[in-house]
Amino acid sequence: MSVSERENIHTLFLGKNYLELYKTQSKVLQAMLFVETQKEFEDFLKNEERLEEDIFWLYYETVQGESLLIGGYEEDVTSKVTTFMKKKLPETAFTAIQEYLQDIYVDIDDMDNLQEKMDILNQHLSEYGYHVQIESEDTYCALAYFLMLKQK
Repeated sequence: MSVSERENIHTLFLGKNYLELYKTQSKVLQAMLFVETQKEFEDFLKNEERLEEDIFWLYYETVQGESLLIGGYEEDVTSKVTTFMKKKLPETAFTAIQEYLQDIYVDIDDMDNLQEKMDILNQHLSEYGYHVQIESEDTYCALAYFLMLKQK
């Protein structure tokens, strides 16, 4: 993303120009708010005073393929996390953690071991200069996790 794109989006948020934001970032807002059309988005705006910009950026990164969105009730996300890691990591780093990519489970009402599993991955990724970061959001849904792979 270019600096000017980020500034343009930020300016739309400052001016609360959400309809224009929807025109340029509909995929992000659809994912964030679970709306499918501009009409549904407009209905959402009637009930909300504002959109949260920091949450928008979490979903923006997901739409751009830079982070992985995991819903709070997805249960077994092993395959999803493995695919994401394989795309993002160099082969040597992925091979080093592959055996730890097992039984990753997310269910906020039951067993949820995502953080624990990512802590284990981070122990092994540190020697390759990578770190898994988890952000969460519960403003527009019950709970969503965002998995990001950061280079140190």
